[in-house]
Amino acid sequence: MTEVITDVIEDTALAMLTTSLQQNMTAYYPDSSEAFIGNVSLLLPLLNTLTNVVFFVKDEQARYQLANRTLLKRCQLNKHADIIGFTTEEVFSHHQGKDYMVQDMKVLREGKSIVDNLELHSYASGQLGWCITNKLPIYDKGQQIVAMVGISVDIDEDNERVLRKHARLAEVAQFVRANLDQKINVAQLAELANLSVSQLERTFKAVLNMSPLQFVQKLRLEYAVKLLANPEMSVTQISLHCGYSDHSAFSRQFKQFTGISPTQFRHAYLTPKS
Repeated sequence: MTEVITDVIEDTALAMLTTSLQQNMTAYYPDSSEAFIGNVSLLLPLLNTLTNVVFFVKDEQARYQLANRTLLKRCQLNKHADIIGFTTEEVFSHHQGKDYMVQDMKVLREGKSIVDNLELHSYASGQLGWCITNKLPIYDKGQQIVAMVGISVDIDEDNERVLRKHARLAEVAQFVRANLDQKINVAQLAELANLSVSQLERTFKAVLNMSPLQFVQKLRLEYAVKLLANPEMSVTQISLHCGYSDHSAFSRQFKQFTGISPTQFRHAYLTPKS
């Protein structure tokens, strides 16, 4: 019982911290990017303790100005100075560096926030894992974008543990896993959980930090990755097994989450290296 209570407290504290950070960043108008970075740097010792949270601040050119220890570790960097002044294209050697840069420039050039974006990342161990990412533009008092703040929260490790404590969501998860080759809609899942659609949405967000639709997409993509390891299966066959009637739609969504096509993913991550 004590372990369960501790887990709930940790989950709640993390959710409150990330939500508070996002809300306060959007309501704060600094004099300059330097002033913003100086103030946020005071939080870095706290952010360094969060092993499942990536936090960073970039300047108007998408160059890192602050990064917590979790991000440094995942970039295989030892010191904070090793990342300062570099863009994601320079820090990440794989294809995702370019995709992150495109995201960054939308935020910095167009002022478009990235909100609750489900993403597949490479962890420090080299394993693939999911996270929810938010990127927000920071405006100065003259309403000019001077920086960007980002926060990504891992969701893979806690999924199964959290689901076991919420019977209704566990039942929904079991249904989704058993019907990945079928069409699944949120109303159907809400009825299964004996909740309204809005109640189901709120519960998923509170418990798993994602929407029901994101959860379904996550399971579909995870299943696709598993099937791609089988060289006997074509991409078209895999798309059907994952609930996509159109394999081009499957390929588009797969690329949206991973940055590359299913075929490229198969060669890059699943083909044995000689």
